[in-house]
Amino acid sequence: MRDGWRARLGRGALALIAVAIVVAILLVVLPEPAAVMLGIALTASLSRSQLERDARGRLESLVLLPVVGVVGEALGALLRVSPLAGAAVYVIVLVGVVLLRDRGPAWRRAGSLAATTFLAVLFLPGGAGGGRGPLVAVVAPILIAVLAWVVVTVVQTVARVVGFLPRDVAPAPATPPRRETARPSAAVRAAVQLAAALVPAFLVGGLVFGAHGAWVVLSTVIVAYLPRGRADAIRTGLHRLVGAAAGSLVALLPAAALPGNDTVLVIGALAAVGFGILFRDVGYVAWAFGVTVALTLLERLTGAATPLIGQRLVEIALGVAIGLAAVASVYPVPTTDVVRLRLAAVLAAVSDRLAATDASTARVSEAQLRSALRELDRSAAALVEAGRALALVRRPPPPAVTWCRDAHAIAATAVSGPTPGPPALRRAVGDARRVLRTPAELGPALRRAADPA
Repeated sequence: MRDGWRARLGRGALALIAVAIVVAILLVVLPEPAAVMLGIALTASLSRSQLERDARGRLESLVLLPVVGVVGEALGALLRVSPLAGAAVYVIVLVGVVLLRDRGPAWRRAGSLAATTFLAVLFLPGGAGGGRGPLVAVVAPILIAVLAWVVVTVVQTVARVVGFLPRDVAPAPATPPRRETARPSAAVRAAVQLAAALVPAFLVGGLVFGAHGAWVVLSTVIVAYLPRGRADAIRTGLHRLVGAAAGSLVALLPAAALPGNDTVLVIGALAAVGFGILFRDVGYVAWAFGVTVALTLLERLTGAATPLIGQRLVEIALGVAIGLAAVASVYPVPTTDVVRLRLAAVLAAVSDRLAATDASTARVSEAQLRSALRELDRSAAALVEAGRALALVRRPPPPAVTWCRDAHAIAATAVSGPTPGPPALRRAVGDARRVLRTPAELGPALRRAADPA
């Protein structure tokens, strides 16, 4: 049940179709850089977060998306008018969003939905509709958000009707995962890390690089806000650095020899964003590359002075370093802890599938299982890459890599088996769930459940 690169590329293609439709409509109705950028950010974010939402989750996103759009526009405007106050509010808002993850699945999905948008506001050249009066400036983000929701919903619905996406959507979990220790929760630790990273990022960016300081903050947020655990932060930081370096070379070297024609710059920026969206699920390097190219071209489009390639790379490297320092030293969240949390969701979905008594219930639980496995794979991606590197020197992979392999084997057995599932497998999965808090016992328990015998 593991996603191949074709499945990930397919999801990217759906997101690209939705973004292309939204951009085409905005270029006709509200042809302003800020409006187009906001539409791209909201559509790209929603295309990822809405894939596995049920009807209730989609309605939640319809309510949340306009709020995210308005807050994003307000943050962008404040950063332009008063950089110091804007930086303070930006830190407070992002830290608050991370803290809300503890309040349940809906809030965690809201944080995921806001991620891309709050990155984009660092570069918004002006409020969407800001030149058309205050009323349009307030209403425009709401209408753009509703447009993004409608387009993404229609595209994904059509994809399900034609069989490109599975028809069954995983229902949201009823309750948030239980806390395991008296330590601060993962959300609290992540919020402290983010605050510890953003404050120096804004200071370094503003004091050292002035108008170009947003690149430092952008790289810091990507490393400290988005990843799942310490190893994932390191992996994301490296991908960000490589992708952004390549993007800077592509955007700055040829652009220096080309005339600053607005049409050429717009086409180039949109093509770069499209490339990043299409290949984002295949590799984060592609997304970092595409966004860097697009934002660099946008700077030329708005008349901003473009820095030398060396300065841009220094800004990005500093942002990555600041983010990694905070994630690795301030309340670090081991990736194995994150993997065990995702394993809990996988084993719960397997138990539901094994307990199903009819085909309809089995299909719903299988959809939830696919979603849980996808989250597990995302959390363990950094450890899997580390395992490949260790294999070169004939060393065993991290234990969590083996846990993920066994989880996939258990899921495949459960899905291919009868309804309800065999009692022996149900008991083995139950034993594995009971030892989730004990890593030393978890590996053998998963192995027993995955063993065909």
